[in-house]
Amino acid sequence: MGFLFYTFKSGKLAEVARNGLLIIDKRASLGAGKLGDYVNVTGNSVAKSFLACLEHERFDEVFGDIREYNELHRKLAADPDGAPLLSEVGELLTLAAERLIAHLVEHFGVDVLRGHEIDAIRHNRDGRFEIAYHDTRRPAARRMVISDTVVMNLGGTQRVEEVDDLCRTLDIPSPGNGVITCTSDELLRFTTTQLVDTFAPVFAPAAARRTNRITILGGSHSAFTMTERLATDLGGAGLDEIAIIHRSPIRLFFETEEEARAWGYTVDPVNDICPITRRVNRSSGLRYRAFEIACSVMSQGRVAGTKPRVELIDAASGEGERARAATCLTQSCGVVHSAGYGPNMSVLVDHRGAEIPLLFRQGGIEVDKFGRPLDMDGKVVRGLFTFGLGSGFRPDPEIGSEAAFTGRIHGVWIFHHEIGRRILTGVLKALAEKTVAQEAEMIATADDDTHAGGRPRRGRADQRR
Repeated sequence: MGFLFYTFKSGKLAEVARNGLLIIDKRASLGAGKLGDYVNVTGNSVAKSFLACLEHERFDEVFGDIREYNELHRKLAADPDGAPLLSEVGELLTLAAERLIAHLVEHFGVDVLRGHEIDAIRHNRDGRFEIAYHDTRRPAARRMVISDTVVMNLGGTQRVEEVDDLCRTLDIPSPGNGVITCTSDELLRFTTTQLVDTFAPVFAPAAARRTNRITILGGSHSAFTMTERLATDLGGAGLDEIAIIHRSPIRLFFETEEEARAWGYTVDPVNDICPITRRVNRSSGLRYRAFEIACSVMSQGRVAGTKPRVELIDAASGEGERARAATCLTQSCGVVHSAGYGPNMSVLVDHRGAEIPLLFRQGGIEVDKFGRPLDMDGKVVRGLFTFGLGSGFRPDPEIGSEAAFTGRIHGVWIFHHEIGRRILTGVLKALAEKTVAQEAEMIATADDDTHAGGRPRRGRADQRR
């Protein structure tokens, strides 16, 4: 939706939709992705960052009344510097997205396929894409559409199978067969009852003198959010301890260097400060509720107001910490993968049907400045644009970030602004190149027919949608 919102407010929607624009989404309701599924999870951006995605004069005719009369919008606007629940953000974004989509369908002839899933994307020799998809209610009935350009939002995914790879990276043993292994993405959508029903049966009674421990792999926002949910919901169900195994220092976010130093935080002016915003740990630092949880854990050894002890283990800091991580891991009732997301990408194949391997580095698919993915030879896949949790852009002088951050830039605000702009720029460039090629083909076809003494016939380019 970030791409569509930006394209509309830039006034370029008609140009993009001129030859046909099709939206395919697995969900029936569009706009929120997974945001609306999380239970009691606070965002790592403040309310005004989300509300800014709805602020533009061109949006007035589409959903101006939402900004003026909607109760949820009023609630977020009343506390612009507070971090709202992701479920509330998802609800608001869905409302705005549905309004925009209805407007696009009515005024720009946009087609929308809800409840449809893409099976594979074939990149043909002519540069066009064959997209095979199916209705989720009828998986066996495949259909296909041909497109010159594809914009794909790579949602993030966590897989339980990745736990073994994470342990191997940290040089610690994998959990045993009797240990419950889950992902934070899965558990953060559980209610309290579901969490208790999952773990309480494996907790030993107090008389057994065994520590009931859950180990979390990761040190980001989701890891500390997961820590709070486990401590709060399972503290009375038998959970004694939570171990957080991480491989990078736990970094905290501050608006200014002065604020960080006043708090007592050690700041490296070269590596920790974003040169554009002057914020400390702008991209890597824990914010808002995750910040509070981390501070409580570091100072008190537990989440404030809860029973379970919480231990931080930096497995990359030395042999002793790695040995402690191994002990905690092998003596846990459950292990939670909370170490980031991988790309949730459809199968991409070439004209022969062979999979096109893409260049994957830390945090997702490697892309160029327009969001086009790179193959293993470092060449861009022309006409294909990606963004989202499984792709994303690395920091650069325009986006800005602290030097110490080597991951990807993600977030609703930046998808609706800077990244939306870059994707649109790339799409318009691709459409212009296609137009030039089509005109050249038409001229060549006409010349061939004229020289042959025949009447100029309609070229293939004229028949393209």
